[in-house]
Formats: sequence, structure tokens, C-alpha cells
Amino acid sequence: MVQYAQVTKSKVSHFNGNYCNYITLEGYTKSTGCPTNFMVQIQGSNRWYRVMNYCVSNSGTLFIKTKDNPFLVVKTEDTGYDVSLPEEK
Repeated sequence: MVQYAQVTKSKVSHFNGNYCNYITLEGYTKSTGCPTNFMVQIQGSNRWYRVMNYCVSNSGTLFIKTKDNPFLVVKTEDTGYDVSLPEEK
């Protein structure tokens, strides 16, 4: 069963590493995921977790790795990234 992170805070913290270390030759992410520019805090923790992206085909899943769960799913809207559609006129 999929477990979702209970996000309490989010922030943008640019990843300065080399993304190529997280991508396969075919252009997909390795099973460890690829770091994003988002970090979140979850309920019951003061630690900031780097949000990772695992992509298969054209569908990606955002997740964090915790001590208790190596694949805790983060909803896109919990990262602070605005995914709303523009209002129609």
C-alpha cells in the first residue's frame, strides 16, 4: 500500500550536484530517484528531507527516504509547486 508523507513545511533548496549520476543511459531515473529542488519537513520530525523523483516512461513520482520508509510518496501540491491550471476567461 502506498504511504503518503504528512508534509508540514516545504522550501526550495537548489540541488547543486550532477543530475547525470541519477539518470540511466535511456534517460530514465535510476531506482534511487533523482534529486529535485524541493525539500520538505514531515509530521513528527524537524529534519528537512530532499524530495526525489522516480520516473518510469513519462510518469514521475515524488518521494522522500526516511529511516522508517525508503519510498514515502510526496504529493506535488505539498512541495509548494503551483500546478494549478490558469483560469479560463
